[in-house]
Amino acid sequence: MSVFRNIYFLLFQFLFGLQVLSAQTNQELANSTIIVVNRSAPDSLQIGQYYAKQRGIPESNLVYLDAPIQETISISQYVESVSNPLLNALLDNHWVKGVKDTTRDTYGRERLSASIHSIRFVVLIAGVPLRIANDPSQILKASNNLPNKFRVNNGSVDTEVALLLAPPNTSMTAFLPNPYFGKKAISEQLANRVLKVCRIDGPTKADVIRLIDHTLEAEKIGLMGRVYIDTGGPHKKGDAWIRSAGTIAEKAYFDTDYESSKRLMDYRDRFDAPAIYMGWYRNRAYAQWGASRWPVPPGAIGFHLHSFSATSVRDSKTWLGAFISQGYCASVGNVYEPYLEYTHRPHILLEHLIEGANFGDAVMSSMPSLSWQSVAIGDPLYRPFKVGLREQLKQSSDTVFGNYASIREINRILAEEGSEEAIIFGRTRFVSQPSLALAYRLAVLYSNSGQYSESIEVLKVVRFMSKFSIDEIVLVQKIANLLNKHGENELALNLYSKLLEERGLDKQLLISLYEGGTIVASSCGKSVLSSRWSIEARKLKSPISDFSKNKIR
Repeated sequence: MSVFRNIYFLLFQFLFGLQVLSAQTNQELANSTIIVVNRSAPDSLQIGQYYAKQRGIPESNLVYLDAPIQETISISQYVESVSNPLLNALLDNHWVKGVKDTTRDTYGRERLSASIHSIRFVVLIAGVPLRIANDPSQILKASNNLPNKFRVNNGSVDTEVALLLAPPNTSMTAFLPNPYFGKKAISEQLANRVLKVCRIDGPTKADVIRLIDHTLEAEKIGLMGRVYIDTGGPHKKGDAWIRSAGTIAEKAYFDTDYESSKRLMDYRDRFDAPAIYMGWYRNRAYAQWGASRWPVPPGAIGFHLHSFSATSVRDSKTWLGAFISQGYCASVGNVYEPYLEYTHRPHILLEHLIEGANFGDAVMSSMPSLSWQSVAIGDPLYRPFKVGLREQLKQSSDTVFGNYASIREINRILAEEGSEEAIIFGRTRFVSQPSLALAYRLAVLYSNSGQYSESIEVLKVVRFMSKFSIDEIVLVQKIANLLNKHGENELALNLYSKLLEERGLDKQLLISLYEGGTIVASSCGKSVLSSRWSIEARKLKSPISDFSKNKIR
């Protein structure tokens, strides 16, 4: 008995030691994170102080700039109000040790001949300028051999700050390779010349505070939801990157939907609980991403590959602005034209995150170039997969999106143990945690196993619902179609009738509902209704239709 007590005691000490080590690591990360605020910008200081408090970062780690409040600034404004003051603050606070070069460079920047630093991340807070305008008068002659498209010195403030400690005479013309790209670690010499930079920013103060709060919530409960992948963009290489991200998500057992045609994913596609969205190629946020309200899980990751996805983060119509406005917590994009080869790699970003990395490290590994166009919005300390699936399942009943953790576990069991075990688990969870998403996943499992009556019985939960939220419309349509497939035509028709009573539906979604309803009505022998719905669909698709606005009812 004493042997077992000793073993238990040693195990307790070991686990307690791991907890202490984890806590120390978290505090060490916080202590080595520098927060940069702009005193000239409303709310910047308050947001920076709030972030510091929530993350346990010492308030002495705040650096105060007096910079322009505009998002776009000139090279000289960058040098005078960001680069030189920030460099001196890092030196004065002993976060960086170095030897200053005797002269300023061509742009007026103070530089270090040698440097070492103890900084893990630099966080630029809302209000710090976003991008630097091109200045043809400061294109260095040494760049004459570059193609014209790279003979520019515009770029993101963030990727210039990343090179704040770079050697003297580092050019701002074109890009410089990122030594961290595709790697988890680099030499100490290179690491001492590069800073890892992220930005906590968004259209409004409320959006930014929510980003901070939801990030911390996601770290406690883990990222829950589904994955949506939209390929069919203009270049095969970009498609391959995004498709690879989908494969990585599937291997982590996420329910994953693909839109692989040239048609952009929109309201016609299922889009409930978007934990991860990756797609391209639209210049402005549209459809669901432009909606004023759309339920987004805490910690959600959004990525839309476009050359100008981050020309502003204060505008909720640009992709990064729209993501943060809607509740996403992590995103990457471009402030000017980066060209495809020099944009973030979404699959590398997601792979590092799923492996347990924090956002700041994953961003650096996925970004090919510095002194270029990239920007990353999100807490660099954020670890979306800090909590594993097993731990998520223990607390999922207490969270709004908890049923999606159950769905992910169903997918894991299905892959590793088989359909019978997946059904047993799914049925148990459905009894204690009923939801439309879980009902549909379990019904598909039954259906694929040939248990059609069981599939129908699970789906009958929808009989007691008369109204649906906007993110549930397509899911309910899928439920109706599955019911119709298995002979429950009347219930399927009833669902379509309820869906078509919803107000304010998008035009393309309404066409899809009328066309789907036409098939179901016909299978019920309701020829008059089927004909009427078919006519409504044709009217909406007609180019001379009076229903020309996107929102038609």
